[in-house]
Amino acid sequence: MVALNSKYPIGIDIGKNNIYAAQLKENRRGLVVRGLVHREYEGEASGILEAKNVLIPLLRDVLKDKRLKGKRVVVHFPSEYILSFPLSFQLGKDERVEAAIMRNSRQYLTFPLEEAIIDYPSLTFVSGDEGDKYRASVVAARKDQMTDYLSMLKTAGMTVEVVDFGVSSLLRLHSYLQHGIENSIILCNIGYSQSLLSVVTKDSILVQRTIARGIRTALKNLQANLELSPDSNKPKALLKKYGLFYEDCLDCQLQDDKTHPDEMRDMYRAIYQIINPQIEELVHEFHKVIGYARSEKQDAVLQGIYIYGPGTFIRHLDRYLEKRLNMPVSLINPLNKIDLNKDGNLSDLSEGGPFALALGLAMRKVTWL
Repeated sequence: MVALNSKYPIGIDIGKNNIYAAQLKENRRGLVVRGLVHREYEGEASGILEAKNVLIPLLRDVLKDKRLKGKRVVVHFPSEYILSFPLSFQLGKDERVEAAIMRNSRQYLTFPLEEAIIDYPSLTFVSGDEGDKYRASVVAARKDQMTDYLSMLKTAGMTVEVVDFGVSSLLRLHSYLQHGIENSIILCNIGYSQSLLSVVTKDSILVQRTIARGIRTALKNLQANLELSPDSNKPKALLKKYGLFYEDCLDCQLQDDKTHPDEMRDMYRAIYQIINPQIEELVHEFHKVIGYARSEKQDAVLQGIYIYGPGTFIRHLDRYLEKRLNMPVSLINPLNKIDLNKDGNLSDLSEGGPFALALGLAMRKVTWL
C-alpha cells in the first residue's frame, strides 16, 4: 500500500506592499494556527512581477522563520494580472462545460485565448424558459505571467502546491468561521492598497470585483494632515481609537482621565473629516456591487456584509456602513475564532485582520506521496 502524506502547507498572500504568511496544524481542538509572519516592502507601481528582485529575498526570509515549517506553499495569483467576469452560457451539442466556458470567454479576454489560463471558482446550473443554462464566475490570466510568477516563487525556494484566487480563499475562511453560508451575503477583504468585494450565495459567486482602494490612502492622509512621521504607527493607532466614531459620539458621554470631552470630540471630528472621503469612495463601490448582484439575480436578498482584512482596524466602520447601506455589517478578525499555537502568537490579537487571505490559503490541505 502506498503511504500518503497529508499536511497543511504555508499560505502566502503577496500584496503590493505586504507579505502575509500563515500555517495551520491540527490538534484535539481542531485547526490551530502554527505561525503567522508579516513582511513589509516598497513595491513597484507597475506590479508584483516587476518587484521580484525585492520579493525573492523577502520570501526566502519568510521560509526561514521558525514559526513556519516546510517549503510547500499555497499562493494567490496577483489580482492585478487577473481578468474576472461572470458568464452565462448554454452547452452546444455534445459539448462539455469546460469547452463551453473557453468558447464563451473569448469575447471577454483582452489577450488571445491560446495565451490564457482559465478557471471558474463558481459554476451553477440554471433552468429557464429558453433551455438549461449555466452561470459561471470566471477568472483568466496570461500563461506567460503565470510562468514568471511560479518561477519567482521557485527561485525563492518554494514548492508551489496550489495557485488560488482571493475570492476562493476568503470563501474558504468564512465558511469555516461561520460554519457555512446559508444566505446571499457580501464578502469582502478591505486591504491596504486594494480591496476584494464579492457577493456570494450558498452555491455560487454572483459578483467578484477587485478595486484599487484600501486603507493606505486614509493612513497617508492622516500622516500628511497631522504631520506625523512617515515611519510612525500613529496613523493606524488613530484609525483604531477614533475611526468613524464622530457621528455617534455627538450624543454620548465621553470620559477620559486625561482629555476634556470637548477636546475628544474635536479629535473624533478631525479624524472623521480626514478619512471620510476615502470611505465614501468605498461606499460607492459597495453600491455598484449590490446593484449588479440584484440585476443578475432579481430575487437576491442580501443578508449582510462581512469585512475582513486591514479595514477591520477602522473603528465603527461597521456602524458607518450599516447607516449608508441599510444592512447589517460585521468586522471579522479570524484570530478571535481560531486558536493560536503558543509559539506562533501575535503580541496583539487585534492585528489578526490582515492575515485573513493567508489563513484562507493555509486551509487548503494537500496530499503527496
